Amino acid sequence: METLTKINQFLIDNCCLSQFQVWQSIKGLDFSLVLSHHFDKQTPAPETFVNENICPYEAFTDYYHHYSNHTTIVIRMSKSSVLNNEQELKQIIDLHYLQLMLDREKYIRNKMMESIRDISVLEDLDDLLKKILENALSVIPAADMGVLWMYEPSLDALFPKAWTGGPNQEISKMRMKVGEGIIGKTFKNNESFILTNIEGIISESSNISSDNLFHLYNSVKFDHLKSIISVPIKVEESTICVLIVYQNGPYPLLTKDDQQLLESFSDQVSIVLRNSKLYQNLKKQNDLLIQRDAIHNTLIKLSLQSKGLQKIANEIRKMINHPLMIVDLTDHQQYSSPTHLKWNFPLDNTILKTQSFFTEAIYSQSLYIHPIIAIDVPIGVMAVEMEEDELFPLNKMIIEQASSVIALEIIRNQTLMDSYYQSTNDLFNDFINCREYNLIRKKAIELGIDDHPYYMATVIQIHPHADFHFLNMQMHKLISQIKKYLGIYVSIVFGYGNNVTLLCHFNHYADQDFVKKKLELFHNNWIKIHGESLKTGIGTCYPSMDNIAKSYSEADKALSFLISRQVNSIVNYQDIGINHLFIHQPIDDLNSFVNEVFHPLQSNKDGTLDLEQTLLAFMENDRQATQTAKHLHIHVNTLYQRIKRIEEKLQISFSNTEDILKIQLACYLRSSIVSLN
Repeated sequence: METLTKINQFLIDNCCLSQFQVWQSIKGLDFSLVLSHHFDKQTPAPETFVNENICPYEAFTDYYHHYSNHTTIVIRMSKSSVLNNEQELKQIIDLHYLQLMLDREKYIRNKMMESIRDISVLEDLDDLLKKILENALSVIPAADMGVLWMYEPSLDALFPKAWTGGPNQEISKMRMKVGEGIIGKTFKNNESFILTNIEGIISESSNISSDNLFHLYNSVKFDHLKSIISVPIKVEESTICVLIVYQNGPYPLLTKDDQQLLESFSDQVSIVLRNSKLYQNLKKQNDLLIQRDAIHNTLIKLSLQSKGLQKIANEIRKMINHPLMIVDLTDHQQYSSPTHLKWNFPLDNTILKTQSFFTEAIYSQSLYIHPIIAIDVPIGVMAVEMEEDELFPLNKMIIEQASSVIALEIIRNQTLMDSYYQSTNDLFNDFINCREYNLIRKKAIELGIDDHPYYMATVIQIHPHADFHFLNMQMHKLISQIKKYLGIYVSIVFGYGNNVTLLCHFNHYADQDFVKKKLELFHNNWIKIHGESLKTGIGTCYPSMDNIAKSYSEADKALSFLISRQVNSIVNYQDIGINHLFIHQPIDDLNSFVNEVFHPLQSNKDGTLDLEQTLLAFMENDRQATQTAKHLHIHVNTLYQRIKRIEEKLQISFSNTEDILKIQLACYLRSSIVSLN
């Protein structure tokens, strides 16, 4: 060091006998020998804390030069030495002090730069924090020990994240509550402070719990604790850590400058934690992307291999480690993993949503319900047995990825079913056009129709929809539910366009009544749940498959009857009666015919409303005057008068057979139309 050379040369030139030493103490640390000339090197170091400027001893005299920040330079001279020009020496020593401070600032700057370079290293956060602590202690030489405390929300307490300078592993057991001791108060108040007397340290630590004191005293000794600096560390304006350093010794040495320096290191810790958080988030996102790709590839591979929904369910369970069920709403098939799993939860409008949610099944099982959506319509449901806190991001990602593959699988199955329905429709049309016995049996085998004593055909029309895909899914749902409702009675069922053809078989003629009731229940439930119209025509139950074509023709006519009447209902062909003669007659034409008869009787003059009711009662009672008068509670002569007025208004005669037939038909159609509407 250049200034030491100047001191050395000055003392040689200006000190008789030239026996001297130069000692220095920086920041109150022990003295170190930096220069010695013709002096016994075994002489003891000067006293550290001496307020005097001159301390004489038997063989030498120490000349003290005190500076700020507990820095002292001592010139030791033998008793026989004589110093000349002390003022010039003082100037050289002051210059040496300035050189020491510059070197120290350079050292601090280098340590800060080293810490800043270390910030970019994110492999091991604990090691990095410890290294920053060590750098902080190296530039605050008076500090003996440092601990970094981190707040853990789940514990609502701070725990030691890193430490250096003495504490053993026992300190890791400490948990400081917010506001507890110096650490807890620093965190709570979000302010740094310095304590330079033991009384203040004891006072601020008075509320530390006995457990924490036990672990603290077992981890480090505080026999000569003199000063403490504690600073908060903030990340994104939120305090998450506390950095504290301790100084032992006979006198307090930590200063406000040290406090500012430690705050600078706390800023570095803040950057490290922020960078670590960002790095961990990026790493987590990257890991999730990698896992997403792996999951997607696994599920797509299953889908491409056409392993089916059961295999997909088993694979998803392996990934999330939770029991689950996949429900295909197009055919109401369930695929569970484990396979014995059965859940009874309602598949109605309350659960068929387009967003995931938690619900409870029987036995208070918590289920995560995730809809399988295609074309904005739920076509399936995935139910996973788990609690809300078990829905980790990875599990959620697996379920979301799987739902797309499940949707593809269901749609592919639908496509296969559509192809099957198309071929079945073609075969069925060939079948009902067959007239030769052997050919009928051959086509029945191709259709999968077994030989039974009785058969009954039904044709169902779904409400038409502009969206073909939606209509197609509705048709698949309807067919699936028909199979569920009728079970063993179904011979074949298929869809084409917006019509579903159903053929039922019976071993006993009376079984048809049960099936008709089930069809009526199904019909009403469908309208109630889906809010859409449904028209159902049922043919007559006939023996032998030779009559299937006849039953189908009747079912088709019954459906045509409902269509012509624009009625959403279920009707048996046998119940249509004479209406089968008017199946293809437009409803407007029928209404026009009825109005032609009854309109002349609906005038407000002459109390003609009685004429309309009289005519209906007269025809209902087979034109029996006495019986009709009794029914209307009028005298028979009054009835004859009304009948005459009816004949006049309608320009008919009840003695004319053709006129009677016309009136009978009008009354029947009027009653039929009213009952259907």
